Amino acid sequence: MKKLTMGVLASVLSSSFAIAQVQPKSDTVKTQDIEGVVVTALGIKREKKSLGYSSQEVKGEDISTAPTTNFLNNLSGKVAGLEIKQGTNFGGSINVVLRGFKSLKGNNQALFVVDGVPILNSNLNSTDQVTGRAGYDYGNTASDINPNDIETINVLKGAAATALYGSRAQNGAIIITTKKGSKRKKGIGVEFNSSFTVSSIDKETFPEYQTEYGQGYTGTSFSSTLYQGTPRVVFGNDASYGSAYNGQLVWQYGAFIPGSPTFGQRTPWRVAENGPIEFFNVGTNTVNNISLNGGNDVATYRFSYGNTYATDIMPNSKLNKNNFSGNASYKFTDKLTANLYTNFVTQRTQGRNSTGYGDNIMSNFRQWWATNVDLKEQEALYNLSRQNYTWNIRSITNIAPQYWDNPYFKVYENYQTDARDRLAINASLNYDLTPDINLLARVGRDGYTMKVEERRAVGSVAAIFGLNDVDQPSGYALSNYNASETNYDFIATYKKNLGDFNINALLGTNLNVQSFESNQQSTSGGLYIPGLYTISNSVSAPALPVIVSTEKRIFGAFAQASVGYKGTYYIEGTVRRDQSSTLPDNNNVYWYPSVSGSFVFSNLIDQSWLSFGKLRAAYALVGSDTNADNIRDRYIAQNPFTSPMYASSTLARNQAIKPQRLNNIELGLNMEFLKNRIGFDVSWYRNRAFDQILELPVTTSSGFSNRVANTGTLETKGFEISGHIMPIKTTDFTWDINVNWANPNTKVTELAPGIENLQLGSLQGGVSINAPLGYDYGTIWGADFVYSPDGQKIVGSNGAYLSTASSDNNLGSFQAKWMGGLRNSLTFKDFSLSFLIDFKQGGKVFSLDQFYGYGTGIYPDSVGLNDLGNPVRNTLANGGGVILPGVMVDPTNPNNFVANTIRLDRSQSSQVLGTDPPPAAFVYDASFVKLREVSISYKLPDSLLGSTFLRDLTVGLVGTNLWIIHKNLPYSDPEAGLSSGNIQGYQSGPMPTTRNIAFTLKANF
Repeated sequence: MKKLTMGVLASVLSSSFAIAQVQPKSDTVKTQDIEGVVVTALGIKREKKSLGYSSQEVKGEDISTAPTTNFLNNLSGKVAGLEIKQGTNFGGSINVVLRGFKSLKGNNQALFVVDGVPILNSNLNSTDQVTGRAGYDYGNTASDINPNDIETINVLKGAAATALYGSRAQNGAIIITTKKGSKRKKGIGVEFNSSFTVSSIDKETFPEYQTEYGQGYTGTSFSSTLYQGTPRVVFGNDASYGSAYNGQLVWQYGAFIPGSPTFGQRTPWRVAENGPIEFFNVGTNTVNNISLNGGNDVATYRFSYGNTYATDIMPNSKLNKNNFSGNASYKFTDKLTANLYTNFVTQRTQGRNSTGYGDNIMSNFRQWWATNVDLKEQEALYNLSRQNYTWNIRSITNIAPQYWDNPYFKVYENYQTDARDRLAINASLNYDLTPDINLLARVGRDGYTMKVEERRAVGSVAAIFGLNDVDQPSGYALSNYNASETNYDFIATYKKNLGDFNINALLGTNLNVQSFESNQQSTSGGLYIPGLYTISNSVSAPALPVIVSTEKRIFGAFAQASVGYKGTYYIEGTVRRDQSSTLPDNNNVYWYPSVSGSFVFSNLIDQSWLSFGKLRAAYALVGSDTNADNIRDRYIAQNPFTSPMYASSTLARNQAIKPQRLNNIELGLNMEFLKNRIGFDVSWYRNRAFDQILELPVTTSSGFSNRVANTGTLETKGFEISGHIMPIKTTDFTWDINVNWANPNTKVTELAPGIENLQLGSLQGGVSINAPLGYDYGTIWGADFVYSPDGQKIVGSNGAYLSTASSDNNLGSFQAKWMGGLRNSLTFKDFSLSFLIDFKQGGKVFSLDQFYGYGTGIYPDSVGLNDLGNPVRNTLANGGGVILPGVMVDPTNPNNFVANTIRLDRSQSSQVLGTDPPPAAFVYDASFVKLREVSISYKLPDSLLGSTFLRDLTVGLVGTNLWIIHKNLPYSDPEAGLSSGNIQGYQSGPMPTTRNIAFTLKANF
C-alpha cells in the first residue's frame, strides 16, 4: 500500500480523522490538471474534484510576499466568504469569520490547523477592552505562525468540510500546510528571505482639525478672572470651543510650568504649528528568515529560523519575535515511517497602544483636544524632567493634569510589556499493516506561557486600573497565563480499488485535553515608592488576585467511508461521537453525521469549449459543547473583614444543559472553459445553529443576574462566487485576473420565551451591540432622530434635532451586505506585477470620536460660514448659528409640520447648550474600497547566476494599504475596531491606518 504523504505524517494531533487520497482509474487528464490536489482536514491530500464541499486554496507565496507582524493580514480579499477584519492596533488581533456567525455570544473565529493539527488561537484581552473601556489588544496567537514556513493554505468553509475536526471546527477551518524537506542529490538547500518595511500614517484615517478656534467650551478661551490684568486660558477645558484665534498675547499653560521656555510669559493666541499628527513616528519592520533542507531515500529534514523586529508609529513601541521550526521524517523500513515536528516562538512586545474610551491617547486626539496645543512643546516639557507636565493643567497654582496626561509621559512612563513563549511539538508513527490497511499513531502538544505587565506612573491622571473598581492614581498589574492543548490520535485507514470503484474507509479515536491557567494581580491605592513596579509596593493592601485553573477533555470516536465511480461520481459519509467533560454526565455525548457528493459531469460531455464541470452537495449536523466551569455554581472570594469572606457568583450554572447543534446544507457548481482560461465556482449555503448555550438574564430575586441555558438560533444564508480569467497567455507574457464575492447574512431567528433581544455589549456613547429576535446579528441600538410622518427629521424649539427617549432603536447591523476582492497578476519574462483591490459594501459603524468631537469642536464641520455669510460660531445675536435641514412643528397648527426655520446656536459647545444630536447621527456606512496590495518583483535570469553559488535571486517592492479608494467614515479606517470578537461596528480612539512600503529579497542556494 502507498504510504500516507509526508504532510500527513508530520501533522500534529487532531480531533478528527484522515481520508486517503483517491485516484480513480477512469479519470481524464484534464480534470486532474484543472482541479488538482488540495490539503483537507488532518493535512490529508485529496483530489479536489472528489470533494462535495467548498474549499479555496491560497499559495504560500501569496501570504509571505507582503511582510507583516501577523500573516492573517495577507488573507484579506483573497478568499470568498472569509472576512478578515484588519485591526490598526500594534501587534493586535485580527477578526477571522467564515460564512457569517454561528454563536450568539461564544467564539465565532475560524479554527486554525497547522499540518493537520488544531492550534491555539486564543485572545487574552480583558472584558473592559473588548467592550470599549480601557485596555490593550494583546493579539490572537495564530499570529505566531511564520508565513515563510507556509506552503499552502486551504480554507474549508462548510460543516461537512470540517466535521473531521469535531465540534471545534463548526466555524470553518484554515488548513495550513508547512514546507517540508526534500530529497537532494548533494549538499544542503538554503533559502534566505529578507525584507525591510517603512510605515507612515494614511492621513485620510487621522483627524483633520479646524484652525480657527482654541481651548474652551463656552465660546471664550479666557477665564473670567484675568491673570495680572490680562487674558488667561481656561486650562482645564479639553475642547476647542473657545475664542477665535487673533494673535493677541495671552497666558497659556506653559507660562505656569517651571522650566518651560515660555514660563512667566504670555504667548500669541494661535493654532499650534505642530498638531497631534507630529506625535507619530515612521514605523519599521525588519524580517529575516533562513531555512535549511535536505534528505535522501531514508530521511528528510527542514529547519528554519525567522526574526521579526518591528517598531510602531506610536513612540516607545517595539516587537521582537523569534521563530524556530523544524520537521524531520525517517523511514525505518518500507512499512514503518516516523515523523517529528517542532515549533518554538518567543515574542517580546513593549508599548502597545491603549484602546477604547478613557486612558487612550487616541481618544484624546480624536475626541477631547485643544487645537492651540503644540505637540513639540509637550515633548520638550516631558524631556525637562520626565514629569507629567501637560497642557490640561488644573490651575495656575496646581499644575497636575485635569483629565489628560502629557502624551509623551503616557507612552514613556505608563507603557506595558508582554512576553510570550510558545512550543508546539508532535510525533507520529505510520505503519502499513497490509497493502490495503495503514495504521497511524500520533501525539502532539501546543502550548504557551505569557507574562503581561502594566504600569501607571505616579503623577498620572487617576483612572480605573488593574483589578480595582475605583480610580487609581498609580499602580502596577501583573498577569501570568499558561494555555495548552494535547491530542492523542489512533487512526486506521483502508483503501481498495475494485474495477471502476474506488473505496476508502477510516476508523479512529482521539483524546483532546485543553488546559488554561491564569494568575492576575495588581496594586491598590497607588504606588508607595515612585518608579518601583512590584505588587508589594502597593499603598493599600493589594487587590485580591484572580486565579483561574480549568481543564477540558473530549474523547472522540469516528468513522468514514467514501466511494468513487469512474472518476465521475463520488459520495462520502462520516459519523463522529464525542464525549465532553464540560457537559453534565447524563448529557455529555453528542453525535454528528455528514454526507457529501460530487458529480464531474464534464466527463460525460465531449465538447472542446468545456474543460471541466462539477456539481456538488453536502449536508452536515455537528455538535458542540461549552467552556469549562459552566455546570456547577461557585463562590468568589471577597475582601476579608476580620475573617475570609465569600460571595456566590451572580451567574447560575446549569447541570441540565445539553450540547448545542448546527446543521449545514451546501450546493455548488464549478466550471472551467477554453482550456482553463476562464472559470468560476459558485456556492449557496445555509447554516442553522440552535440550542445555543447562553447566559440569559433572570430576575434578581432569584439571587442571580444570569443563568446558563440552551436557547437561541442563528440562521446564516449566502452565496459565494470565485472566478478567474486569463486574457493573455504567451511565451513571455501572462495576465491573470481572479475575483471573489460573498454575501453572508446572519439573522437571529429564535431566543428564549419572553426575551426579545440578547445584548452583546453596552458601550460608551449610548449605543449597544445586540442580537435582536428577527433581525440581523450585530445590530447597533441607540437613540434615533424623531421623524415626521413623511420621514423628515424633526427640529425642536432650540433648533436642534429631537431625539427619541428610548435607546432601543435599530441603527443598522455591523454585517456587510457583501464583500470581495479583485486581483490582477501580470508576468513578463522575469518581471512580475500584481495588485489586489479589496472591497466591502454595507454594514454600519458607530464613531464615538465623532460623537464627542461634535461637542468639542475639533473638526472642520464645526466652523465655516452659514447661509447669512457669517461664522457659524457667532452668537445668534451676531448672525451666527445654522438652520438644520428638516421640519418643525407648524406654529399655527400643532398637528402639522413645516420646513425648519429655527436657527441652532453653535456659539458654544453642544455639550454646554444641550443640543447634541442623537447617537444615530454618528452611525456611518462602513463600506470601503481599498488598494490592499501592490507587488513588483524581478527574478535575476539564470544566465547571470550560472557562475555563482546562487540558484535563484528575486528582489521586489511591495506596498500594502496604499490607498483607501472610497470610504464614508470620516477621519478613520472603517475596518479599525477594538479587537477580534463579536463586538464589532464600534470605534473609540482607533489608531490610524499606515501605508506600508517593503523592500524584499529572496535567495536560494
